[in-house]
Amino acid sequence: MMKALFLIAAPFAAVLFAATPATAQSVFDGTWKADTSTAQFGGKPMVRTLKSGKYSCVSCPEPWTIAADGAFHPIKGDPYTDDVSVTVIDPMTVKFSYRKAGKVNGDEIWTVSPDKTMVTMKGEDSSAGNGTPVTYETQQTRLAPAAADAHAISGSWRGKSGGTVSDSGLMVTMKTEGDNLTMTYPTGESVTARFGGPAMAMANDPGKSMVKFARNGPSSFVSTMMRDGKVVSVTTVTVKPDGRTLTYSNESKRTGSTAQFTATKQ
Repeated sequence: MMKALFLIAAPFAAVLFAATPATAQSVFDGTWKADTSTAQFGGKPMVRTLKSGKYSCVSCPEPWTIAADGAFHPIKGDPYTDDVSVTVIDPMTVKFSYRKAGKVNGDEIWTVSPDKTMVTMKGEDSSAGNGTPVTYETQQTRLAPAAADAHAISGSWRGKSGGTVSDSGLMVTMKTEGDNLTMTYPTGESVTARFGGPAMAMANDPGKSMVKFARNGPSSFVSTMMRDGKVVSVTTVTVKPDGRTLTYSNESKRTGSTAQFTATKQ
């Protein structure tokens, strides 16, 4: 799902909780937009198998397997999803649907290229706080082949730079007041936190994320995101000297994957 593929908004939010001292103008104030063309992905690959009527998310934090019969089946380990349905459309195409608390909150189509080296994932994710949809069309490149008798989406994959994501998944607005910084997102999540203070809850986040952060230099911060007391990801954000560009580097502790990209002030 979008949450596992790219999800700019949530991790981007987590790393920007820091405020500059009350006596200075914060370089973080304003609205920022992530640039998907700068994205780079690394670390452990995404591994999945669709074979003999069953789909397995091998690299999920809590691996799961369900019947690929078009019906919804429960999964574990994803705070944004209770149930998933997998429908095989043809030997190169599969449809996924996601549900939370009995309500569908995402649909996507995966289409493998004719040479089987790339998969395009096109869909809509409405699992965020206020249900505002994030639409996207992103790609992954193949790292390892599928078994001879498995569907073409099977194998090992890694995210590819570029693609299209709606602004609702790329934007964040920041405002500082004293030592506090308020982050607001088009998808309904918001947070107010104090640099050097305790981990704070992100309001309206179905994943119930908590974040703590520490200064990593005059214009750089390290943020740790947690759920249920466990570390989910560690992220570093650095403001470039021009004051209009951020560099972002994230490591998922749940999957072992990494992501880097830049964002620009609007």
